[in-house]
Parts: sequence; C-alpha cells; structure tokens
Amino acid sequence: MENKNEKENIDIRKMYGKEATLKKEEFLTTYKVKESGISSQEAEYKLKKYGTNEIKQGKPKKWYNYFFESLFTPFNSILIVIALVLTYTDVYLSATPNYSSIIVITILVLVSTFLDFIEEFKSNSAAEKLKQLVATTTTVIRDGKEINIPMKDVVLGNIVILSAGSMIPADLRIIEAKDLYVGQSSLTGESDSVKKVPESTLTLEEIENITDIDSICFMGTDVISGAGKGIVVKTADSTYFGKIAHTLN
Repeated sequence: MENKNEKENIDIRKMYGKEATLKKEEFLTTYKVKESGISSQEAEYKLKKYGTNEIKQGKPKKWYNYFFESLFTPFNSILIVIALVLTYTDVYLSATPNYSSIIVITILVLVSTFLDFIEEFKSNSAAEKLKQLVATTTTVIRDGKEINIPMKDVVLGNIVILSAGSMIPADLRIIEAKDLYVGQSSLTGESDSVKKVPESTLTLEEIENITDIDSICFMGTDVISGAGKGIVVKTADSTYFGKIAHTLN
C-alpha cells in the first residue's frame, strides 16, 4: 500500500506521464517500435549496457550475521543481563564466589543460540538454492518470432506477450489488449483487478498515482484475464516496483 513518504519520493506523473498519455500511434512512432520486435543483437547490447532486469538487493548475510541475530534474541538478552548481574553479586561482591548459576545460564544461552542459528542458517541456505533453481520466464517477440526468455533478460523495447496468469516482467506500455485485466494488489493493496487499454483518455494533470494509469502494466503485478501486448519502458530499479523496494529498504 502506498503511503505519504512513498508518494513524496516517487513522482508518478514524471515517471509515467509521457508514456501513459501518448496515443498508440504516437507512442509507436516516438519510441520507434517495430512489429518484429528488437533483434537479438540489440537485446544483447542493451543487456550489457543497462544490466539485467533484476532489483538490486543488499548483499546476502554471512554466517556470523545469523549467529549474532540468534545470540541477541529477547530471551537470550534477558538471560545475559541476569548473568551479568549474578557475576557482580555472586562473584565480584561475594567473599565466596559462586559460579553455578552463571554456568547454567551460559549453557542455556549457548544451546538456545546454536539451535536457533542452525535452523535459521539452514532454512535461508535452502531458500537461496531454491531461488537459483526457479527460473521465471516471459514471452517476447525478437527477430519477428515469439520466444521465451528469463525475466532477468528482458530489456527496454522488448515486445512482451501477455495472457492470463502471466507475470508482468517490467513496466510495460500496452499497445494491444483484449479484455486485459491485471491484479495490482502487490503494489496498491487493492483486491479488484484493473482493466488495461492501449490508449488512455487520461491527461497528464489527471495522473496522481498508479491507480489512475490504465495504459501501463507495472512490474510485480500479474494478468488476471484477457490478453495483450506491451512495450518495455522501464526495467529493474527504474520501475515503480524497484523504487518502492528501495524506499522500503
């Protein structure tokens, strides 16, 4: 769901105003879109120039990050404070130092830490391996042919083929649509699907947030029903999804 800070940081009108309000023919002419799509050579050049279509994330955690997170849980933190207090009262102030309570608490902290660390580290390692195995693809037109490519290889200017169940791989300007409805709940929180059209009746002044835009599909959303085609106008961190991800970070 959008909030005030996100709206202040992301200028929707500036990001999408031109692409969203241009008539279809004007858009195709302005961006020199060909029905045969871009060539493989052009796609390769853009991939090298702009990078892959992936949201940049922070560096993966090291094992010691998980260890310290497991060590300083609320439960362990309380035990550590108790151990420090006992160290002061039963050892430092006592004429006859007593270490038994401190040893018991230390063992409890260590056992709790290692059990939590092992489970957390193993589950995150498994999740990372699973991510590498899952390769989400999308259908594009290149060299006049429909081909399936990994979403990370989508580049600016690609013509993307959309159908029911398709994930939107990047921000797309719709150029063809037949009863095309898209679910945007991942971005807006609204459960109702939104109809997308090749030509919008919106003016630039009427655009205030992404829910107003009906000629652009946004990365991270999915097609509920219908079919269509869209031209990639923004990829990776330049997309609305990318901007939101960095705002949340």
